[in-house]
Amino acid sequence: MEKIYMEESRNNKKGVFNYSVVLSFAVAFFAVFSLVAAGFNQISYAVPIESDEFTFNMYKKDQVVYVRGKNADNTSNFRIPVFIANNDSNIPLICIEQSNSVIDGSNYKKSEEITDYGLLYLLNNSIINNKHILPDNLSNFTDTARKYVELWSIQVAVWVYLNESYPGDPLHNFKNEYGSYEGIRNASIFELDGVGINDSEEFSVNFGYSIFDKYIRPLIDQAKGVKSLKQITVTKDDGDIVKTSDGKFYQTTAISVIGDPSSDFESYDINLSGVDGAFAVDENGNNLDLKNVAAGQKFYVRIPVDKVSENVQNLSINITGHFKSLIGNIYSSGNLQKVVTVKGGTVDVGGGLSIEIVGAPDTGMNSAQTIYFIGLVVLLCGVGIIYANAKPVEVKQ
Repeated sequence: MEKIYMEESRNNKKGVFNYSVVLSFAVAFFAVFSLVAAGFNQISYAVPIESDEFTFNMYKKDQVVYVRGKNADNTSNFRIPVFIANNDSNIPLICIEQSNSVIDGSNYKKSEEITDYGLLYLLNNSIINNKHILPDNLSNFTDTARKYVELWSIQVAVWVYLNESYPGDPLHNFKNEYGSYEGIRNASIFELDGVGINDSEEFSVNFGYSIFDKYIRPLIDQAKGVKSLKQITVTKDDGDIVKTSDGKFYQTTAISVIGDPSSDFESYDINLSGVDGAFAVDENGNNLDLKNVAAGQKFYVRIPVDKVSENVQNLSINITGHFKSLIGNIYSSGNLQKVVTVKGGTVDVGGGLSIEIVGAPDTGMNSAQTIYFIGLVVLLCGVGIIYANAKPVEVKQ
């Protein structure tokens, strides 16, 4: 176990001997991660559901409207039904139980948060978060066509991901009424399919290649590899813990809080426990407010000298990082098809650092004691020399 010894600050230039408290620090790091989806943007044409409940509706009241993806000779296709909330076409719903039933006009209520990080990753990187699965530079691609092909893409991505991730769950099997898995693989032409569609919504887009193989499959594979989307790491710089120049405190080396992804890391809270009187300061030695410390701000922990004892003490530095994020929720209505949505929010992620402190009694001496001690040592050395010289020498006969 590594030993880190406290030393006097080099700024302490008293002209006396000062055998200060010797502290042995055994440092053990631990990281606690709570993971949620990454990223946050204003959502334009995919509005999040803010309420705790909503009405589940088909895109058109008289009939479900589908986004149809098919191959060139129409021998293979896969249709995605378009479902919305509260009869608002700007609030599309993504289904997660493909083989379950849906009923138009059903009342849905918010249930548990999404804990499958791969699913959150897909939702975050889709039209639901105002991002595109397809590239931005596609020619002859209107905003309307993009909206519905992107909806087709994210619904397909979610269904394939869940089907492959939970192979034993029959709710994630493909329904024959939508088409075959080959229809997903081969889809290169897309159009809106339904009754009552107006001219401004009609479209037909021919990519000339499988968008699943080129764009959706790689996204699903990335989602499968997602283990954590937000995490913090708390580290302490190498070096000795020193006494401050005024001799009142011991101070750690710099402690850093690193958020990943850094672009979403906004601030963090500090909680110190285990040693009475411990507090945090910034690089200039100023007391630091322990709430909402700016991301990137390093800090130091100071411990009053009189709070260090011979007993083992554990200084716990617990951090709560604040990230901007998307929060995903599942909505359900009895045994009907479950749906998901996301909205902007703040996610808290924990982590920390633990320092074990072992104190020893202070053996420091003042100037008079030091002079007396040196004189005593010199005197004893002199007596020893005189005794050695006065001792009779044995002569061999």
